[in-house]
Amino acid sequence: MTVRFDQIEIKQVGPFGNLLLQFQPSPKPGKAEIHILTGENGTGKSTILELLAGSFNKRIPEEFFAKSRDKSAKAKITFNDNDYLPSERVYDGQTSGLEKPQFIQDYLSKKSDPESLYSFAVFTYSGYRQLSNAQINGIQEISQHPLEDALQFQRASNPQILLQWLANTIAAEAIAISQNEKEEAASRRKSIATLEEAIGAIIQKKIAFRLETKPYAVRIEIAGERLDFNQLPDGLKSIISWLGDLLMRLDRLSWKDDIPALERSFILFLDEIEVHLHPDWQRKILPAIQFLFPNAQIFISTHSPFVVGSVDDAWVYKLVKPNGDSHLAEGFPVPSKDEKTYDYWLELVFDIDTPYGLNAAKKYERRSELLRKKEINPREMEELKELDQDFELFHTQEAPLNVRIAEHLKRLKSNPSIK
Repeated sequence: MTVRFDQIEIKQVGPFGNLLLQFQPSPKPGKAEIHILTGENGTGKSTILELLAGSFNKRIPEEFFAKSRDKSAKAKITFNDNDYLPSERVYDGQTSGLEKPQFIQDYLSKKSDPESLYSFAVFTYSGYRQLSNAQINGIQEISQHPLEDALQFQRASNPQILLQWLANTIAAEAIAISQNEKEEAASRRKSIATLEEAIGAIIQKKIAFRLETKPYAVRIEIAGERLDFNQLPDGLKSIISWLGDLLMRLDRLSWKDDIPALERSFILFLDEIEVHLHPDWQRKILPAIQFLFPNAQIFISTHSPFVVGSVDDAWVYKLVKPNGDSHLAEGFPVPSKDEKTYDYWLELVFDIDTPYGLNAAKKYERRSELLRKKEINPREMEELKELDQDFELFHTQEAPLNVRIAEHLKRLKSNPSIK
């Protein structure tokens, strides 16, 4: 069964008065369905992620509704399966006793049975993650359920479990090779290779995970240099932390019909995935996972134009809060297009219409104001000359030719002595 969110309706929860978000499918097949939530701090991006993810918890905590303005607070979430049979439940902040659709009840109950087969899963990750060295004592079974803490944004990634899985998988591949079990060896190699290739595509360097035995430790090899995880930059730690954890969980889950991990249908929440990432990595992270997990429904929150503008065929939502209550900005959601410039997304989504810092922006606006004038006095002429000198590099190299010609003609008309 394919499980996906169809819409969420929020009333008097967190910063929201009334909000309805409808989640359209991906406009093109073969790519993950991605929904990008943007907006200023305090507009409720994380609240939406937590409400959606919370529908797969046993209940939404009562304190989540403590900020509500009245007793009618609710978040109505609509799911849709392959048979197009929507299942709606109202989450009442007064009781927090949430009646779950049957497929969610079944999903939650499977955690008590290690032999359960899954047809969908849900994962959550926060951008504030750190991966550090953790001691592993040889090869040993992982006792934690693959979905343990999978719905806890801040606690989903556990470096101890991830490193143990890497060690186990590398060792299992070596054993399979020694016993001439080619299919088993290839299966184990694929689990690790997928992670290595995905991270390598983002950072544009070849990486490999290596198992050392004296003492037992997993290290990462980057462009031929072996490093401890403590030695990695924060951005790379962050990527390995959530992406490695996700692939590890998918690898350990038993799936109905034995569907390969990358082809599985699951729901993924990523809260501020750009944290710690260089802008060049920010613009590579979404395209990588869009093609890596073509059957996933993915919800992310971000403050980065490099994330928003990095991918085609996602949906971008802009939350605003002009009168106290957050709501969806007019004209949104819009489909993302990577043909659009980052300046375009800065203005449309983040309300930044200048490439300059605050002081320089004021000076450039003053320069534009002077150029728009039909006549300028001698004092203003001197001011314009000084501003032209300040912005000479931009004026001569980056301004479109027609703009430069138009501005120069205006200045000539105002004062023919200008060359």
